[in-house]
Amino acid sequence: MSLSLYAVTIPSFIKNLKVLSHLLNKGLNHVSNDESKLINARLIDDMGDLIYQVQRLSDTAKGVAVRMGGAENVVLTDDEKDFPALQTRIEKTISILEALAPTSMDNKEESEIVIKTSSGERKFTGRDYILGFAIPNFYFHFVTAYAILRKEGVPVGKGDYLGTTLEAK
Repeated sequence: MSLSLYAVTIPSFIKNLKVLSHLLNKGLNHVSNDESKLINARLIDDMGDLIYQVQRLSDTAKGVAVRMGGAENVVLTDDEKDFPALQTRIEKTISILEALAPTSMDNKEESEIVIKTSSGERKFTGRDYILGFAIPNFYFHFVTAYAILRKEGVPVGKGDYLGTTLEAK
């Protein structure tokens, strides 16, 4: 059985963006709508805060849709300052991903993908971009957002992270 690049990214990204939305809702409920401390929380001083983690996770998913799936590069400004704005960003990202056809990434395994990072320009094949950058980067920011919530005392657990609490509803 072979898996397409679409199959190994887009459905999982959509699911986990929905999980992230659920985690953020639990976070907001935990702080009784006084979100300032939680939304600016970090694991350690030199890491991005919760807002940053959501933005980068969103950018990574959108980047796959644009670079590999041919989606329009909709600008998502990094101006979110509260939970409702982060939820809106997540919804926009999900909409971009849901608009992709399952065949949109077919035959792009060897396409050249160039990304600009803070450390410079990086070139990948489509396959290496997905497997060696996009997927690990998406999950790095996803787990970091989860860990920030846990660190701040939000009652989330493994079932929340895996999405099984959503599936049970």
